[in-house]
Amino acid sequence: MKKLELSRILGKYTFRGILFGLIVVIGVILMNRNSEVFLQSNRSIADMFYLFPGMWLLLLLPFATGAIGYALALSFTKIIRKQRKSIKAEAKRSDMVLKFINNLRQGNLDTVNIGSGKKDQLSKSLLKLRDYLIKSKKEQEQGRLEEEQRTWITQGLAQFAEILRRNNDNLEVLSYNIISYMVNYLKINQGGVFLANTNNRNEKIFELTACIAFDRKKYADKYVPWEDGLIGRCALEKETIYITDLPDDYINITSGLGEANPKALLIVPLKVNDEIYGVIELASFSEFEPFEIEFVEKTAESIASTISTVQINIQTTKLLHETQIQAEKMSQQEEELRQNLEEMQATQEESDRREVEMKGILEAIDNSAISCEFETDGSLISVNQLFLQTFKYLPEEVEGQNLRIFFFQDEVEELTNILSDLKSGRNFKGRVRRRTKLGEEIFLLTTYTPVIDNNGDIVKILSLENDVTDQVRMEEQMKSSKEELGVLLEQARDEMKEQFKEIESVKIRNEKMLEGALDAIITTNKEGIMEFFNEAAEKLWGYERSEVLGQHISMLFAPETAKNDAFVHAYVTTEENKVIGERKEVPIKNKFGDEIPVLFLLSEAQVGDDHSFTAFIQNVEVELF
Repeated sequence: MKKLELSRILGKYTFRGILFGLIVVIGVILMNRNSEVFLQSNRSIADMFYLFPGMWLLLLLPFATGAIGYALALSFTKIIRKQRKSIKAEAKRSDMVLKFINNLRQGNLDTVNIGSGKKDQLSKSLLKLRDYLIKSKKEQEQGRLEEEQRTWITQGLAQFAEILRRNNDNLEVLSYNIISYMVNYLKINQGGVFLANTNNRNEKIFELTACIAFDRKKYADKYVPWEDGLIGRCALEKETIYITDLPDDYINITSGLGEANPKALLIVPLKVNDEIYGVIELASFSEFEPFEIEFVEKTAESIASTISTVQINIQTTKLLHETQIQAEKMSQQEEELRQNLEEMQATQEESDRREVEMKGILEAIDNSAISCEFETDGSLISVNQLFLQTFKYLPEEVEGQNLRIFFFQDEVEELTNILSDLKSGRNFKGRVRRRTKLGEEIFLLTTYTPVIDNNGDIVKILSLENDVTDQVRMEEQMKSSKEELGVLLEQARDEMKEQFKEIESVKIRNEKMLEGALDAIITTNKEGIMEFFNEAAEKLWGYERSEVLGQHISMLFAPETAKNDAFVHAYVTTEENKVIGERKEVPIKNKFGDEIPVLFLLSEAQVGDDHSFTAFIQNVEVELF
């Protein structure tokens, strides 16, 4: 159709050129015919060409004008063709731009194509726009994916923190909940928790405390040496181990359908402050994504921190229990020692009382006792019946005898000295050792008194004696018992001093250990007065211990909480029965008036009539990052 229109234009302009030429020719002919020369010659039109030879050239004018018209038409058609081509190109570009915009609007960036050939500025700009949009879309998709991964990690850590907060009393239960949640959240196939421990030989090992889908043949004994295999390497290097090329015989994943080898293995150390508390081993049929590894590493820090806290709580509870038992034993020993001291004191008082009584008896015997009379040289003059009974002699056996027969050989010199004193007029009074007829040893309380006549001469010596042998034996026994009692008392005092020192040492050691605990620890007496307030409690409440020691425990709670919360009300009220051994979540009030949710565990200790209550407090809020 377009070619036909162009042919019509060529024909039209050519015809107009020829027509113009004919008109000119006809006009010239008509003008020449009306000229005077032509009219005077009376010639025909044919003669005109003879008269005017140039007319023959004039006949070619229609052809010339037709050619000129054709040339002009041809030039116009070329212009039209060029314009039409340009319009067609512009239309094609407009269509391309429209398709480009539609594809952009629909998001089909990969199907956008400018076409081949020479690119103009618009095409280049569109191509740059397409590349920018593709890059921007990829960046948005990558950002969306990263945001989803961050959200996934954050949600997982939040849920994990709740699990760690709820299960912090039993390591086995905690380990199982950890690995169960980890396997389900990561959608993997196998996992195990290995905690650092020591065996009977005090060697460091890893104990498998919980597992999911593990081959029981591989870990039948549930123990791994400290530096053995990948578990030991992970703990030694304190770095994550990720392996995707596993040997066929390394580990099997078991299920109801059989066994299979995993494709990827992830081993992450449980460490806090560069200290290893255990290792988590995870296996999967598919490879782990980097954000999943990051999630496991972050949770490993929280797990290690919780395990550390649980171990400290267990150790603290154990030490507290041992301290309570030891305190009770010490109290019993103290009571026994006190009773022994009272008994020994009573024995000593009884001994003193008997000694006083014995002195009274001896004084009474001085006036009526064994008696005899003898010369200043010791020759007996007379003896009474009690004397004979005491020394087991017959009257005739002592007549004319000297006192020397009643003395032991080694004491004869003593008798000589006594007689010498008596001759000089001095009395003798004392307890002496004598010998009976049978050679037995007896003790007498003796009084020798010189009897002087009117001239002042010594006539005889009067002897009054009392048998105190039993008394002496008793005194010796009492002296020995007294010495023994003194030694026992001294030993008891030393033992009590050592026990008191040990009690004080245990108390100081326990206080230091409780002072370094991560949990807040508060000790009150039965009246609710605070006696111990460790550093963690200072950080939790914001009080210095000097501000709270000696104060009532109610200052650490809001009045509404102390009134409405049954656990806190019983804790701060002296007459109420405390809730012992049961973990409760209650709000506390710090120094700045803020209420903070915490976990309370209250224990009781009783030594004699002395009661004390110790509270272990954990902050419910867990920092995950």
